[in-house]
Amino acid sequence: MANILVYIELNGDRPTASSLEALGEGRRMATFLGASLCAVLSCDVPPQYADDDAIAVLSRHGADKVVLSPGPPLGLPTLHASHGHSLAAAMDRVPPALLILAATPGGRDLAPRAAARLGAAFVPEPSVEYGPHGELVLTRSVYGRTYRRRLAADDCERPIVMTLTPGSYAPARGCDEAEVLILGGTPPLPVLEETARAGDPAAALDEARIVVTAGAGVGPHFPLVEELAQALGGEIGVTRAAAQLGLGHPAREVGASGRRVAPRLYVACGASGSREHLAGVSADS
Repeated sequence: MANILVYIELNGDRPTASSLEALGEGRRMATFLGASLCAVLSCDVPPQYADDDAIAVLSRHGADKVVLSPGPPLGLPTLHASHGHSLAAAMDRVPPALLILAATPGGRDLAPRAAARLGAAFVPEPSVEYGPHGELVLTRSVYGRTYRRRLAADDCERPIVMTLTPGSYAPARGCDEAEVLILGGTPPLPVLEETARAGDPAAALDEARIVVTAGAGVGPHFPLVEELAQALGGEIGVTRAAAQLGLGHPAREVGASGRRVAPRLYVACGASGSREHLAGVSADS
């Protein structure tokens, strides 16, 4: 039976919402393809003291197996430099046909390097389609959304690594207790040292269901755009041109050079609709 691996990022000692969404879509893929779904969890504690709460959460969200792989201390940001060895150990033990990561900064750092290690096809942030004849099709926009490229998993003669846009997929529910696979060995010495940490003033944009974005055309009327976002219960975003004019915080830039969002409702005010800006808005919105 083929294996589908989902890498789980942690917020403290709990799986993040974006990872649970990726696990949910992995559950649907595994059920559709008749595959086994494995959640990969990095842990820096001895196996006998592993976090049972996290394992229970992953079981309830559809994992058939939870792979505990030696990793860095909890709380360290997810990067290839710190977590890559943990994911590599899991892939060596449970070779995947599909590897899924949330399209977070950490996931985007890990995924292409994991694909290179596997000799896999890398498909960043596709739309997932389930065909009537049992085929799994991954579709993504290319050339500034002029064309759509489709990849059928059955036609790919190598593993596939994909990242999934947070906010675009729903978590799943499982009822069975996941099998726990503990990988031996000890994590390597840390190669990173965290010296300071600053909060992300625009973190809520990543999972916002409503986003109101201001373009350079709003000019002095930016406060009205903020009022609209507040009235709708949404988050405020800005285009690159608006950010350069000082309208809104630069961390709230939506576009190819900024953040990618996947809301249910997207309102753009005073924006030209350039390809660079629309590249930051998920096609599933």
